[in-house]
Amino acid sequence: MADIAPVRLAAPPAVSVVVPTRNEAENVQPLVEQLRAALGGTPSEIVFVDDSDDDTPATVSALSERDPDGVRLVHRAEGERTGGLGGAVAAGLAAARAPWVVVMDGDLQHPPDTVPALLAAGRRNRADAVVASRYRTPGRVDGLSGGFRRLVSRASGTLAKVFFPRRLRAVTDPMSGFFAVRREAVDLDALRPRGYKILLEVVIRSRMARVHEVPYTFQPRAAGESKASFREGVRYLRHLSLLRLATTRHPASPLGRMTGFALAGAAGTAVNSAALWALGEPAGLPYLLAAFLAVQVAIVWNFAVIDNLVMPPGEHARRRRFGRFLLLNNSLTPVHLGLLFGLVQWGGLHYLPANLVAIVVVFTLRYAVTSRWVYGAPPSGMVTTVRRAVQTRLLLAALLTAVAFPALVAIAWNGLWTRGDAVPLLIPVAAGAALAAGRIRPGHAEPDVHDRQVDGLLAAVFLTAAGTLPALTPSPGWLVPAALAFLAGSAILLVGTRAVARLRWALLLPLVAIGGVMPAVSGAVDAGLRAVVTLLGRPAGPTSSDGGLVTAYQGAELLLPADQLPGLALAGGVACLLISAAVIFGWRGRAVLRAASAAAVLAAVTVGAVLAVLLVGRLFGPGAFRIAQLPVLTDILLAVVVATVVSRWSPAPQRAPARTVRQHLPRGRFVLVALLAMAVLLSAQTLPQIEWITAGGGR
Repeated sequence: MADIAPVRLAAPPAVSVVVPTRNEAENVQPLVEQLRAALGGTPSEIVFVDDSDDDTPATVSALSERDPDGVRLVHRAEGERTGGLGGAVAAGLAAARAPWVVVMDGDLQHPPDTVPALLAAGRRNRADAVVASRYRTPGRVDGLSGGFRRLVSRASGTLAKVFFPRRLRAVTDPMSGFFAVRREAVDLDALRPRGYKILLEVVIRSRMARVHEVPYTFQPRAAGESKASFREGVRYLRHLSLLRLATTRHPASPLGRMTGFALAGAAGTAVNSAALWALGEPAGLPYLLAAFLAVQVAIVWNFAVIDNLVMPPGEHARRRRFGRFLLLNNSLTPVHLGLLFGLVQWGGLHYLPANLVAIVVVFTLRYAVTSRWVYGAPPSGMVTTVRRAVQTRLLLAALLTAVAFPALVAIAWNGLWTRGDAVPLLIPVAAGAALAAGRIRPGHAEPDVHDRQVDGLLAAVFLTAAGTLPALTPSPGWLVPAALAFLAGSAILLVGTRAVARLRWALLLPLVAIGGVMPAVSGAVDAGLRAVVTLLGRPAGPTSSDGGLVTAYQGAELLLPADQLPGLALAGGVACLLISAAVIFGWRGRAVLRAASAAAVLAAVTVGAVLAVLLVGRLFGPGAFRIAQLPVLTDILLAVVVATVVSRWSPAPQRAPARTVRQHLPRGRFVLVALLAMAVLLSAQTLPQIEWITAGGGR
């Protein structure tokens, strides 16, 4: 490539006009004159990037000799014309020296008097690019001769928007070759121009977010011949496909990276499952050992995919990235294996589906660890949520408690599916989460001070109790206070004493589930449900001798047993609503009225759920009835209702002034690692209690 015209600019230009030319000698002089008239006194330069074999270079050189500050020539010899017209534009963008660059054709079909409007729109809207559109009113396509060319132009633009619906949502003419770009917004190193449609290349590969349009009328060609052809159409389709593939690599947004990480993880899950099956079935290894080895295989696979396709390289060399990826992902392997063991031993799942559940549960942690500590991604999006959000740290405390006390999770799991002696945990946990979401941050009048010594002393007391109680007595009855002590200690370490104090009622709501709501209350609520459902009539029939509800399918009776009625869940939900109303509105009459109205809604939903179960049996038979009467389905519905009501009650969180920086979470990574190690040790200590659960002692 040779820049023939010398550059002797007295002052930096405000705009560079890049004009790719090929055999356009007759159009050069009129184009320069019209551009000068349109730009007036605006400091500018016109950069002709020429691939011609006629007199076009000589014509441009003559103009450049008379006005070296205003006209420049970049001539590409025959062996240097890579990328076609798109390559010529890329060369012009590289040669341009102004902060704004206008790209237009040299055949006068792009009217020079539209250039000031492009520049004005770009500066006014702080845009990355401004497209001159033939299809935005009052723009027209007079220069497209014949209906076929107009149809091809429209179809090509529509196809581009199908390939890039989000990036081109504000663009009506993605095929335009007439546009202005902010020079700093163009990533020249990322451009891979092919053929005529350079606008797509620039907008898509440079990841431009602010794109605006200005209408214009596409003029008839003044001289020369069109360069469009069937070959260019094929090249365009290939270009679109390559662009679409390129945009899936190394996404810039946190959501895009997380989506790519999830897709890579889905492929890694298949690899993990295949390796686990091969090691567990044909090889006959114990399932925990097979799972550990399968995790190593999946880690290597995931690194290859994520490093090449998803995450940006960051500041570390590939071998260092792999070392960190292997080490940090393996730090979560105890959580993975602990969940797998619990799901297999007391959840009753086969180890292959249990492994899938464990992978899904630890996905967020793996993404946070990988994006931040392997690739050095900025703390934004999901990474910020994991590292900074109090809600997420409380969730981590709950997960660590579940790892430390798997026998309690077994009780909760059985309660969800069989409605045992405890109110299913879904409802109080949902209510507690909704209450916590509205009461996390301190008010403006409350000092946000963390006393690390107080936090450490209180956490040490609770964590010592959590470790001592299971060691002193083998009775599973001590698991509940031990788990609560561990939850309190880990929450204090992760979010601080003040935050835990603000959330004390939210954290104590799960106590509603422990031991159930008294059997007398539960029985009375069940009796009330039976009476209401029976009074309403079909699809319910008479009650059974043990207090169950009966429906009929083709003359055969189907029974909803008394122990499957959701009275216990309803009573627990009402208790959660009462506590939440008192916390939010204070201990006065308003709270009682709110709780009563919400309890009435919850009772109506419960009655409707029971009727729906009976109706499913009446319409679809025993198979569908067995699924519909699973307690967990009703409990999920009631949990959603309770959480929705509590969320609507909660006041909107107060926003701190923009100048104020609140440091809510001063705890570091060491705390999380230490809690994880303690949870694993407690899990090994409390695992024998699972035998008591599976032997029937938990009922």
